[in-house]
Amino acid sequence: ALQDVVKTCDAVLLGRRTYEIIKAQNEFVDGPEYIVVTNNLSADTGDLRKISIKDKSDLPQFKNLGIIGGGELNGSLAKLAVIDEIILDTEPVTLGSGVKLFGGHDVRLRLKLIGSRKIGHSTIQNHYKVTEKL
Repeated sequence: ALQDVVKTCDAVLLGRRTYEIIKAQNEFVDGPEYIVVTNNLSADTGDLRKISIKDKSDLPQFKNLGIIGGGELNGSLAKLAVIDEIILDTEPVTLGSGVKLFGGHDVRLRLKLIGSRKIGHSTIQNHYKVTEKL
């Protein structure tokens, strides 16, 4: 599941709201460095480093950099064309109007399915390679 993916990362970027959720549920996995991405650099992120990302040069340099974010972080990074893979879990639950994967950003990516597996009782995890930004 998510923990298995996180363990393969050298660092993980978290959106500020995602950081709050993971902190409240104490779901940090040992191994990677966690970095909170926020435009409010005075936000309380505990012991975690925080950064603002406006362009590619603001990205921290790691071999395997993961992203666990909401639509705003996902969308802003997709628009910068820095996402090369997407792992998407489909849960068998409807959540009203839902949350957009890329927030309010108009993101168009061509994806190639490179793996799919069932995790848990009825969750499907699809692994995609981003082949181009449209």
